[in-house]
Amino acid sequence: MGILICSLVFLIAGTVSILGSIAAMLAPLPLLYYYSKLGRGPGMLVFGLSLLIVLVVMKFVHFQATLVNLCLLGSLGPILSEILRRNFSIEKTIAYSVMALLGLGIAVLLIYSVAEGTGPLAFIEAYLARVVEENVNIYAQLGGPSDQVEVIRNNVPRIARYILTLFPAITLVGTSFFVLINVLAGRTLFLRRGLWYPVFGDLTRWKMPDRYVWLVIVSAASVMLPLGDFRLCALNILIILMFFYFLQGLAIVSFFFRKKRVPSFVRIIGYFLIFVQQYLLLLVVGVGLIDVWADFRKLEKSHQHAE
Repeated sequence: MGILICSLVFLIAGTVSILGSIAAMLAPLPLLYYYSKLGRGPGMLVFGLSLLIVLVVMKFVHFQATLVNLCLLGSLGPILSEILRRNFSIEKTIAYSVMALLGLGIAVLLIYSVAEGTGPLAFIEAYLARVVEENVNIYAQLGGPSDQVEVIRNNVPRIARYILTLFPAITLVGTSFFVLINVLAGRTLFLRRGLWYPVFGDLTRWKMPDRYVWLVIVSAASVMLPLGDFRLCALNILIILMFFYFLQGLAIVSFFFRKKRVPSFVRIIGYFLIFVQQYLLLLVVGVGLIDVWADFRKLEKSHQHAE
């Protein structure tokens, strides 16, 4: 059953569709479950045989994802299982998982760049250019205006270079979000199956240490200065910090959803709108930042009463 489910999830993740994107985001989940339930040896066997089945299917159908990408996605399952059993805090669980996954990704990158006879940065830039080109083709197939398609296509190298300057922040934020989604989904799955899972406490009360707001202010000010590489470094730091304050904003939204006993289907709609509506997303980031002073959940008062 584990091999069947993991193979199916990998195959769906290899398609270009909304369902494929969801499957790619949750690809580690079945591996996390079976690796934790069956043990290391059987868990890795499920992983390996699932990839083998996908490799066989790839020879007969048009497959969008590469086996290496699927291997990296799925590897988070065993990584998470090993880290979760150590019963760390939510912050350490996410941090150690992200470091392990990024370390594996960097190793793969170095192997590929050596095989191609080019440097890692040049390899990433070429890869980004291919991704942008593929997205342009998809946009054109969906009926995008031909003049816009042509403008984007003519500027693919420039777009790839710009994305490369933000690649550290994009990679760290994307990997952190990927890990977080699977940690939370794993908690729901394991508890419903009656399996042990770390107790992370009330995550709706999670917040960043207040002192980090000064780093936001310094980074935002530095982005305004014409200082070349220093400005780009500050921009990367600012994007990473905004992601963490977005998570704090989400925790506040979840806190009030629970406090007001909002029905589950309304919560799902609310979270969906936050992720698809840019203005709502920015609003949640703003709420997370303002919470440093506003203390929307009255956490300081609760702390004082506890003392």
